[in-house]
Amino acid sequence: MNAMMAAKIDSIFSRWQEGVCPGGQVLVRKNGEIIYDKCFGYASLEHKLPITGETVFHVASVSKQVTVMCVLLLHEDKLLDIDDDIRGYIADLVAFSEPVSIRNLMNNVSGVRDQWELLMLQGVRIDDTITQQDAKDIIASQTELNFPPLSRYMYSNANFTLLAEIAERVSGKSLNELASERIFAPLGMTQTCFKDRYWQMIPNRAESYKVVGSEYVHAVLNYGTYGATSLNTTATDFMKWMENLKSPVICNKETLSLMLSCPTLLNGSTSHYAGGFSSTIRRCTTVVHSSCMTARMPLSEALLSALQMRTSISLFSAIQKRFHWGVP
Repeated sequence: MNAMMAAKIDSIFSRWQEGVCPGGQVLVRKNGEIIYDKCFGYASLEHKLPITGETVFHVASVSKQVTVMCVLLLHEDKLLDIDDDIRGYIADLVAFSEPVSIRNLMNNVSGVRDQWELLMLQGVRIDDTITQQDAKDIIASQTELNFPPLSRYMYSNANFTLLAEIAERVSGKSLNELASERIFAPLGMTQTCFKDRYWQMIPNRAESYKVVGSEYVHAVLNYGTYGATSLNTTATDFMKWMENLKSPVICNKETLSLMLSCPTLLNGSTSHYAGGFSSTIRRCTTVVHSSCMTARMPLSEALLSALQMRTSISLFSAIQKRFHWGVP
């Protein structure tokens, strides 16, 4: 990477160098070579611990793609079929009448209502201690879907909590055990895990912060739900996962195709979401979330992994505008 390009990236993240503030790590690889790797800001403001290449981040909804891969590996093993009705696996968690397939859950076209919204309607706060059982109980209480499956797209975290439950019941292992055995260990992702208990300690994990008024405060993560969230990883580890999406090691190419194939809705249109990925940016498969951003640019064979613990900067918007990624 030339100095001008590196300076452009530096400028995007300049706000992470303003005194003691939250930050992140940015890692860019092109044609198999790391061309940019830099850490910004602090993992802990109280202890003034800077972010390093060993810092672990809670990557929130980017967790979903790993959960989907766990399910697809079981499909590859012929231990389940993603076009099966989920009642065949988790009948005790289904109170609605419409058939919903595993594939519907993967692609956010099931109509199943979001667990966080249902919990908030009960008066639960996002910073309360929320367990996986709490999430499953609230999902099981819904007797109707928001809409018939495949009639439209709707982002719902409940879909991926149910996928995690299916993976656990079929494999006989926890989601973290399954992912560690089939994904993390084979790819050498030694600092990656699902946090499945709210009291669990994660070595080297960055604290999460948000801005209230003019000061940083803790963005408290007291929940122990997983599948939809709770993956903890480093930028270096996650780059290994992204490389697998280009040159698969842990699965076959057909499995990747299933993961990344956007569904056709009942009205004939194609949804923009598949397998934990949003593909709304043209010429590029992307995942965008407040805790991290990853992008694959097939035309230039470049991979970007940017992990952060601050929600006040729109990473992808800034990068896309500066480098015109996804612009025809």
